[in-house]
Amino acid sequence: MSAETEELKLEHYRTMLEHTGISEQDKVLINQLIEQVEKLTAENGRLRRTLLRVSSKNESKMSSKLKDALYE
Repeated sequence: MSAETEELKLEHYRTMLEHTGISEQDKVLINQLIEQVEKLTAENGRLRRTLLRVSSKNESKMSSKLKDALYE
């Protein structure tokens, strides 16, 4: 799921929350959960990009080692 889609869903949940009959205390707790989901989604994206960057560097080292071994 894309980050934009996730963001739209969370905004939709916030809008729905304002139109419900639940207590203010529960609304605050639900908003905190939504904020936590946003933070974790952003962190997940950063970790995925970092993992991709690290794994691509490791693949190039492996191929150069293999290439060197083949040339010997």
